[in-house]
Amino acid sequence: MASSSFLKDKNAVITGGSGTIGLGIAQVLLSEGCNVYITGRSQAKLGAAISKLDFDEGYGKIFTLEADCTSEKSVIENIFGKVEVDLLINNAGTSIIQKTEDLPVEEFKKVMDVNVNAPFLCSREAIKQMKSRNNGGRIINIGSISAISSRKDSAAYTTSKFALLGLTHSLALDCRDHNIAVGIIHPGNVISDLLSPTEVERRENEEGFMQYEDVAKAVVTIASLPYHTNIFELTVIPTKQPLIGRG
Repeated sequence: MASSSFLKDKNAVITGGSGTIGLGIAQVLLSEGCNVYITGRSQAKLGAAISKLDFDEGYGKIFTLEADCTSEKSVIENIFGKVEVDLLINNAGTSIIQKTEDLPVEEFKKVMDVNVNAPFLCSREAIKQMKSRNNGGRIINIGSISAISSRKDSAAYTTSKFALLGLTHSLALDCRDHNIAVGIIHPGNVISDLLSPTEVERRENEEGFMQYEDVAKAVVTIASLPYHTNIFELTVIPTKQPLIGRG
């Protein structure tokens, strides 16, 4: 049975909710009695994802929203036209590993679109709702330790995560007088679809991995706080993963 929680009966939107981390966050929020709306571009993938979730007495309800978070029209109509959000988790992300001199500008733009423009669009619409209700709210951006220490051949991804950190700074400043808390979590290594099998093997041998549940627990730690309290920036990494000075 879910415990009594600040999150009980709140509405949470998780972008990229059918992915590894997004679904892990959904599971933990559901167990706190939160109603969870996961977004994604494929209804089939969303349906397959929620079939993996566990439910128990006192859990919140799960909903799927087929939407393209890089499209202003889709964000407005297919997400925020369907739910009044208390908690927004900007989790959707993408990456490309390629030498800078070989990186097509179209691929660079794609990464920025998903990792920066989409969080901006979703945050803008969430803030409109939260301000209109005048009872606070929370936005949590899923960043990366690449905003602290970058890897080689990751110009697009690293730039996008630095930009997301900057967006977090700006939104936190714009929203604090309205009791809307905005923060960012920088996860280290988590096995996900963004990593090739070769890269997974290399990192496992050299750096280690966290479980996706570890990131989800960090999210719920922040989300469970009252709106007048904010954890602005949190870094969570495998204990043996190099951060400062990593390759």
